[in-house]
This record gives sequence, structure tokens and C-alpha cells, in this order.
Amino acid sequence: MWNAKKDFLYGMALTFVHGVGSAKINYLTLKFNSLEDVFSLSQKDLMEQCRLNESAAVAIANNGAAFLRLAERELELAENNGVRILSLYDEEYPSSLVNRRTDAPFFLYYKGTASLNKRIIISIVGTRNMSHYGKEFTQSFVADIAKMYPDALIVSGLARGVDITAHCAALENGMQTLAVMGTNFSSIYPAEHRRYTRDIMESGGLMTQYSFHTATDNKNFVDRNRIIAAIADVVIVVESKGNGGSMYTADWSHRYGVPLCALPGDYTRLQSEGCNALIRSGKARLITSAADVDEILSGNNSFRDLPNHGIKTIAPKTPQTPSMPDLNLDGDKKLIVEFLASAGASHKDIIARHLGKPIAEIADMLFDLEMDGVVRETMGGEYEVE
Repeated sequence: MWNAKKDFLYGMALTFVHGVGSAKINYLTLKFNSLEDVFSLSQKDLMEQCRLNESAAVAIANNGAAFLRLAERELELAENNGVRILSLYDEEYPSSLVNRRTDAPFFLYYKGTASLNKRIIISIVGTRNMSHYGKEFTQSFVADIAKMYPDALIVSGLARGVDITAHCAALENGMQTLAVMGTNFSSIYPAEHRRYTRDIMESGGLMTQYSFHTATDNKNFVDRNRIIAAIADVVIVVESKGNGGSMYTADWSHRYGVPLCALPGDYTRLQSEGCNALIRSGKARLITSAADVDEILSGNNSFRDLPNHGIKTIAPKTPQTPSMPDLNLDGDKKLIVEFLASAGASHKDIIARHLGKPIAEIADMLFDLEMDGVVRETMGGEYEVE
């Protein structure tokens, strides 16, 4: 099992081995008493006991010491730059990533003051080529959210356009904001946004999954969108072309069962192509104000145990469902129907949080219930009792 004092260095070393991903490192922490044991195994044992492919096994067996030196250098760079490295097992690690992703990054690099758990998190994304319409909406939306949910965390990707507008709007309205980067801490991109990072870290934070040794690569910006989607309680797409990067965030949001909202726009404007398509397909709810998001967040029972600092809660709705014996349900399926009857139409994410179950399990049970005619999926991606 993971022991931070003993295993941190060895876990970091494994991240530099090609073919050893986060899921594999997590598997090894569960299999061995210490990750140090992995580095004492032969190539054959690494393949048989650790289920590593041949190239990874050869690399560890022949160059284990080199990977450990890389890890030592990585930890030194993090310390010198005031960056905390959170492992999958740290309490500060965002629990939403663990719940939604079987391949959540084993390590996250973080520098800031914001708590990443037990709070409302709203991700706002959009095109770099933002229109005045998009800018005006982003600023007014964040200002209104600040009044409704002052303790919420606004998340975006530090990019030009919608991203930086969302970060700045959060700061201007006294909210915390988190920038999820597609680069490491040594290569802030775009460079002109370095001037915002101090304020963001003081009133929120910067976070990345990429080590100091990771080279900048366009695909990393796409991959970081998975974190922006998975960490959120709701994702807002302000403006996006039909093939824009924000559409990846929207797609991951839909896959993870995170409520997705999109701002409708002029059909002749390229920046509105993606949003209009998301709304038309039923993947995203149409949004025109913060009140639309308030409806989603107010119905999320997972926030009832949060400190009451302006965060809204509502009483459960009166149950309006057929009696459970009549439906002949058992176990978690019965609990799902009871919850939907009480809370009303809800997304998979909300149901999973309420029951304390992985979203994948909830999705499977909802499918069965839908096939049996017990529940149905709405155009907005929610589920309700038939």
C-alpha cells in the first residue's frame, strides 16, 4: 500500500518509464508493500508479477537507478519552485478525478491556496477568438455566480479568450480560480499570461499533470481538458467552433456525466457553431444566465454538508413515484429510483455522488432501468422517473 514517505520517490521514478501509466502505478501500490520492491525485481518478474510489457520491464531492470535520479531531480525542482506534488492518495487530491477517471493522473503539480474538494466547482471554457458577446456573457455570468455561490471555484485553462476572461472575472469578483495548464510550471503558456499567475495562485491556484521534464506538446492541451471536465460540478461552454478545443472538454464532460451547459449564439458566427451543436444534440443545456446553472447546483444534494457561506440548499421534493414493491426493484436500482423521485430529474454525476458509487456503475444501472421503462433520459441528459 502507498506510503508517502517511502514510496513517493519510487512512484515518481515510475512516471518516467515509457509504458507505465497512472493506472499501472496505482495497481503496483496495491500489489506491493512498497514501490521500492518493484525496482529490485528481475525483468522476468517485472513482466510476470507486475504485468509490464517487455520494454518497460527492460527499462526498469537495466536503468532503475537512472529513473530514480530523474525522480530526485523532479522533486528538487518542485521544492525550489514552491510547487506541491499531490499523489492520488493525498487528501488534497481532487476526489472528483478519482471518482470519474480510472486513469486519473497519479501525480498532480499544484501551487496555490484553494481547496480542491468539498466545494462547488464550475469550469468555464471557450474559444481563444472570443467575440464581444462571449466576453460580456462570461463577465456577467461570473459576477452573478459570485453573488449566488461566493465560495465556488472557477476553473479554466489559462488560454487566451474565454479562459483568461473567466479567471480575471473571478478575481475581480472576489472568487477563487484554478488554472489547469497544458504545460509544466517552467513553461507557462501563453507567455503573456504569466502576469496573471501570481494573482491566480494567491486567490486560487495553478495545476498541471505535467512534470518539469515534460516537453510542451499540442496534445497535452487536449488532454488537460479531461481534468477541466472531470473536476467540475458543471461545465460551461461559452463559445466554440464546431471543431474547437472546447468541444473536447464538452465531450469529456458528457462522458463523465458532468452537467454541461452551452451559450447559444448567432448561427452565422463561427464562434457559436460548437455551442449550437451541443444544444441541438441534447448533450448540453441551453444557458443564458447564472440562474440556469443555479437550478443545477441547487438540486445537487452533495453540497448539503458544506459550510453555509452563501451556498444555497433546497428541501427535497415530495416523492412522486410508484411504490418500490410495485416496481420489484432491489439494491442500488431501488435507491436510484427513490432518489430521482425525491430530488427530481438529475444527472448521473449527482446520482453517483448521492449514492457514493462510481459513475460507470450508475450509468449501467440507469441503462437497465431505462430499458425496463422505469426511468427515462431527458434532452438535457438528466434522468427522471417515468
